[in-house]
Amino acid sequence: MKKILIFASNGFESLELSPFIDVFGWNNIVGTKKVFPTICAIHDVLSATWNLKIIPEVNLLKTSINLDEFHALIIPGGFGKAGFFNDIQSETLNSLLNHFISNKKTIIGICTGALAIGIHGYLKNIPATTYLLDNERYFKQLEQYNAIPIKKDIVISDNIITSSGPGTAIDLAFYLLEKLTNQENCMVVKKNMNFFK
Repeated sequence: MKKILIFASNGFESLELSPFIDVFGWNNIVGTKKVFPTICAIHDVLSATWNLKIIPEVNLLKTSINLDEFHALIIPGGFGKAGFFNDIQSETLNSLLNHFISNKKTIIGICTGALAIGIHGYLKNIPATTYLLDNERYFKQLEQYNAIPIKKDIVISDNIITSSGPGTAIDLAFYLLEKLTNQENCMVVKKNMNFFK
């Protein structure tokens, strides 16, 4: 059995979180049935940017988890006006990132979720991307973190993967599924989810 950990912040972008829940949920019905997502946070209840509320399975300020059990960390992006940048600066997220970096496990930062990796110092000399629109104000921040900014939708640099927005999340969810299982299994899940006939 494998597990993925999704760190959700207040102000998260729901379309950057939900593909991982859906793809791995479908996998556990029609696929290998051996990869399970867990949503964690530093709150009991989270508010997404667009007023969706979710209850994370684990509040990391109240419950400890065995990080050795997890194979990947997903950080969906979000909007500052909804509190996203407050949560991603937490020492709790820094500890998560340190564990996954130290153990060379997969980390995916989607859209402004990539900035969460940079804020804690883990993008130094690493090719990365983030949200490319809005006068590139987020993209320009990558230089502050000593990253190597790349204007692409998805940048894979060893175990650190960054992306430019909500439209990349489904591709990343399938990428991770294939990485944690195999190509044949990923194709079965895609077919059952009607991504191709």
